[in-house]
Order: sequence, then structure tokens, then C-alpha cells
Amino acid sequence: MLLIAIFLFLGHVSSANSAFTLRSPNPMRFMTEPPKLTSGYVYETRYIDVLLDHFSFADDRTFKLKFLISTEFHEPHGPVLFYTGNEGPVETFAENTGFMWEHAEELKAALVFAEHRFYGSSLPFGNETFKDVEHFGYMTAEQALADFVSVIEYLQLTNENFTDAPVIALGGSYGGILAAWFRNKYPNLVAGAIAASAPVWMFPNMSSCGEFNRIATDTFVASGSEECRQNIATVWNSIQEVSKGPAGLQFLYRTFILCKPLVSVQPLIDYLVDFVGLLAMVNYPYEASFVGEFPAEPVKYFCRNLNAFSSKDQPVDVVLRTASAVRSVTNYTKQQKCIMIDDDLPGLGVKAWDIQTCMEMTIPMCATGVKDMFPPMDWDAEVFSEACFKKYGVRPRMGWSDKQFWGKRLQTASKIVFSNGDLDPWSGFGVQRQEDVPQCHVIRIPNGAHHLDLRASNSLDPADVIDARKQELDFIKTWIREWKAT
Repeated sequence: MLLIAIFLFLGHVSSANSAFTLRSPNPMRFMTEPPKLTSGYVYETRYIDVLLDHFSFADDRTFKLKFLISTEFHEPHGPVLFYTGNEGPVETFAENTGFMWEHAEELKAALVFAEHRFYGSSLPFGNETFKDVEHFGYMTAEQALADFVSVIEYLQLTNENFTDAPVIALGGSYGGILAAWFRNKYPNLVAGAIAASAPVWMFPNMSSCGEFNRIATDTFVASGSEECRQNIATVWNSIQEVSKGPAGLQFLYRTFILCKPLVSVQPLIDYLVDFVGLLAMVNYPYEASFVGEFPAEPVKYFCRNLNAFSSKDQPVDVVLRTASAVRSVTNYTKQQKCIMIDDDLPGLGVKAWDIQTCMEMTIPMCATGVKDMFPPMDWDAEVFSEACFKKYGVRPRMGWSDKQFWGKRLQTASKIVFSNGDLDPWSGFGVQRQEDVPQCHVIRIPNGAHHLDLRASNSLDPADVIDARKQELDFIKTWIREWKAT
């Protein structure tokens, strides 16, 4: 869902310090523990054998793919609500997609949550899964969609109750992209799709690279204040100043209470840039534990704890106040001992997504420091490619998704809902205009954060989120009727 899922930051060139950093755009980097299963949802965990390479007759190797299933309310030949898993353990998405659970009984539907290959427990080569491109080269969206087809075929072949069942794909963030592509690529299997907060146009030459940071800044102004935006814009140079000298990095390490000492200042700046963007993404009106424990309205909460900077504040004062505000959120539950800023958190899908961005999921991002509150960052495709090759031995195919998955030519796509919240920075890469998808449906949610419409209903939900869910349910019912009528 994150993307979060979810949340997809990537490599950039910082014009402030000319240091290139390859970064993984995945909010799972903020989840330092396995997902907490606290929703009370009941499901069965299953594994099936799927082909490692669905598109070659020269390779018949298989691996175990995980999926979760609930048939509590399913009637024979009733619909299947199918979550297209994204960049993390599939349990995370089952726990945070309450929309599916709340309507299973009314729709008499089975619920299926399929894990994305190379994430969670679905590791084709075990501990050697990310060893080299000979292993992780099979980690593509095209292969993942074929895995999802295999799950549907397995259900239909092993249980006659699933024969001719209408399948509705649902997903958020990268999972939303997959849901849209699943319907578009396999309309013979998928009756319709809800693509929530799906940045389907995040790829090179499709959108402005500055959209994410611009919208994140607007969200901080709308949900926090203009003063908060100005304060955040002040932080970056202050951290750079404090980092100078032999004691600077040690001071930052202790002030932010990091888990590891800093070798350079850039990883801390990268982390804070990601952290601020994440707050805009998960700016839900209630407490949530999607990618960590967060307070209600985390943007407002953070801004309230970010004491106003005065013109007399020295860089060290700015850093002290920033660290205090960051810890007020990251240690909201008072359970965190230290902040881990490493990209390679164990077992949480961060490295996998980092690699995916170096193959087919390249997402250009930049910042000016003028239209947004972030340190200046340039996007350079050639430099990004070199960094990927140096780190993973692979270069991105930056135009492949455009060719393979229709790019911005979606006029023939049908029966897909593209929903986007205006508070969500990823909305800048989503489908916003109905005329771009005449046979689909565009839902704008002015007070919506990242795929809030897929989450369980809450008494604090904004009215426009409630209305979006109603529209989505109505579309699902229509697609089911039309499927059964054919």
C-alpha cells in the first residue's frame, strides 16, 4: 500500500553538496519491526508453487509464493476481492486494507491478499535472493502480475466455488499501479480494479520530477502552517553547518539519538527528507500504525513540536529543536531506543525496492528549495544509472514501463477507479483528469492522505473520504453484475 507502500523515494543529485545518493523510495524503511497483527482479521496463510520465469519455456524453476485468504462470507461463484501485493510483507496490507474486510459480507466475497515476489516470505532463492542480477533479475512487475494470475488459476482449479468468479483487483500506491495494470493486462480474468493513490505516471518523461516535494510542502502549509514550512526549509543548511568539524557528526548522532554513528551527514539529511515526505503521506486524521506508530494528524503534531525558529537562532539551536520534533513522532509510543537511518533494514523489503528502482521502477524526483521546502536536488538519469550499476550491477530500463504498461495512453483502459487524495504527495503522479481515462473513473479526495480510502472506516474520516468509498463500492457492485451477465 505504500508504497504503502507506499512511498517511493529515490536517488538524487544534491546541488548543495554535489554528492550523489542512491536512495530507496519505500516507507518500509521506517518500519523497524515486523507488522503488528492487531486488527483481529482472520485469514488462512497459503503457499503455492509459481514459475520463476513465466515467459520462458527454457526455465521451469519454481518457488513458493505466499497469499492470504478469507472465505468466511464467500458464496459459490461469488466475487473475489484480490489485493495486488506491493513492496512489503503481505500481512501489512491485509491489516491496513479495512475497506475489503468491511464489505466482504455484503458482497459475499472471498478476500485474497497475494504477496509480491521478492518481498516478505516469497523469496525465490532464500538467503541468496539478492545476491546478484542473476537472482534478483526476475523481480519485475510483469512477473508479479503473472504470479497473481497463477493464484487465481490455483483457486479456480482447486475449488469449484471460484469457477467463473468475478475478480476485483484492489491496491494502494505501487499496489494500486499493479491493480490497474492487472485489469488492463488481464481483462479476461479481472472484472475491475480500484487503484488507490496509484502513481502510474511516476516514470521518466511522464510527470514533473518536482511534484512529490511540491505537494508535500503544500500539505505542510495546509495541515501545519506556513511558519512550519519556513522552519523546515531552515533545517538543511543548519545541519550542514553543525556537521562541520570533528565533533559535528558526533553531536548529530547523539542529538538525534541514532542507532549508529554518522560517517557523513548525507544519510541523516536523506532520512529527514524521507521522514518529512512520509508525514505528508500518512497524514491520517487518527492514530495509525501502517509503517510505524504515528499520532493523529502527524503533520500538525510535528509542526506543533517544531518550536518556531527566531532570527537569532544559531544552527545548533535549529538542530536541537528539529531533533526534538522528529523524536516526538518517531518515538510517539515511547518504545523506540534509537533512530535507524540505514537503507538496508533487515527483511522489510527496503533493499528489494531499491533494486526495483534500478531496473524498471525508476522514479525521477527533484527539489528546488524555492517551490518546496527541501534541499535542492537535481535529477540526472545518467548519473542515476551509473550509481545503480555500481551498487547492483544493473542499469534501469527507463522507458520500459511506458512501453510495457501503456504509459499515458490509457484511453482504452476500462473499469478502473483511479482515486487520489490531495494531501498525498504521490497524487502528482496519478491520474487526475477524467478526460485522460474516458472509460475509467477518477475520484479526487481533497482531504485524503495516501490511500486513506482503502483503510478501515473511522469516525474521524473526512466526508469526502466516506463518499469516495461509497462510489468505489458502487463501481465494484456494477462490475460484478456486468461480469455475471456475460
